[in-house]
Amino acid sequence: MPVSIEFTKDYAPTTLGKEAALILGVLRTTILYLRDRTKIVLSGQLVAEWAECLPKAIAQCCSPRDPLEIHLDGVTCVDRAGEEALLSLSRAQGCFRCTSPFVRALCEHLGIPVEGDSP
Repeated sequence: MPVSIEFTKDYAPTTLGKEAALILGVLRTTILYLRDRTKIVLSGQLVAEWAECLPKAIAQCCSPRDPLEIHLDGVTCVDRAGEEALLSLSRAQGCFRCTSPFVRALCEHLGIPVEGDSP
């Protein structure tokens, strides 16, 4: 049974004031427990506190015995905290998959190997 976690936060930049701007940051994490691996699908913004808590949340939800397959095609934005989250997941022996030029270039910059998306 798939598990889907959505982190959402509404906030307004202090420079514009609360009435002037509303920014919605969303990171959707779907975890699929498959027979031979755990598949994690990320969609949205891998930023700020959502990125910071992602490796810990995945560690709590996934068995260290099962290989991790992390799909990144849905990621639209990454800040420094997001880069650190990707590096942490890479050190945890996660296999990254994506076809997105943005994410592939980012992973290449970080030295994270990426495979093409699985069928």
